[in-house]
Amino acid sequence: MWTPRGWTSRRARSSSVPLHAGRHSLRRDNTLLTWTMGGWTGIALALRGPADDRMASRLPTSLHPLAGRPVAWHVLRAISGARPPPCRILYCTVDSPELPGLTDIPAEVVAVPPGGDWWAAIASHLGAGDDGPFLVVDAAAVALRDSLDALIGGAPGRALRSAQGEPLAVWIADRAILERCAAGGLEALADACETVPPADPDEAFLVRDRASLARAGAVIQQRLIRRLMEGGVTFLKPETVLVDVDVTIGPDTVIYPGVVLEGGTTIGSETVIGPGCRIIDSQVGNGVELKGWNYLSGVKIRNRAVLEPYVRRGFD
Repeated sequence: MWTPRGWTSRRARSSSVPLHAGRHSLRRDNTLLTWTMGGWTGIALALRGPADDRMASRLPTSLHPLAGRPVAWHVLRAISGARPPPCRILYCTVDSPELPGLTDIPAEVVAVPPGGDWWAAIASHLGAGDDGPFLVVDAAAVALRDSLDALIGGAPGRALRSAQGEPLAVWIADRAILERCAAGGLEALADACETVPPADPDEAFLVRDRASLARAGAVIQQRLIRRLMEGGVTFLKPETVLVDVDVTIGPDTVIYPGVVLEGGTTIGSETVIGPGCRIIDSQVGNGVELKGWNYLSGVKIRNRAVLEPYVRRGFD
């Protein structure tokens, strides 16, 4: 959870993405493509400082909170969840290598000095056998998901761009291309590739200002709420509800409008969360009823409890 003082600790959730070996092959355009499953390397680039974007913030864009995690976490999660999965994920950043909120992603942090050579830093982490393919993604391309799967599902040498022409991700065949084009950054890598349309145009943008951050938040919220609804949760007006990534809710629970669920909050089954409630890092049991406008922070509510309107539990 984000506070004005920075990232607070949360209950870590282990990634469900298996990083294993195996064989993967597919046919596209009558060409058989074969590589070792997990044989590619994912690279997320977070090389922009606070002054490089239009956020008017002391924080770089990659560290801004989005659904309870840093922006970069969502990009790394999309890379780790791609199919076939990567064998390695490298997070290349000019920020501090100690990044709370990213620890549950199987990524290696590569620190780059301000103004330094990112490829030299990456190359020092690659082994002799790490020859590609490589998926290189801008760490501000927070909404990419299906489009990444489609990109790596085809032949290398392709790139995704936003509607404004900004490079989002490139799928590179081998290390030699990276070495040749890396000095020009992601733009040069994309110029060396064929631009292909995204699988979902709504994913194809970068977070560069507060408006695009809000747009990313809307995309992420839709995904989170859709996943919870598929698990049996009812949202009476889902567009008014905010849910963090680490929130879990049991089946047959009803969420009224205006509810905010933050941090590692867990809500049991057959519970009713009334309008205007805000719940932070709390455990709400089964069969509970919060009648509305309740504030809970760091507390546990027993099964079948009833909280009258405006009742508060925990500390601000």
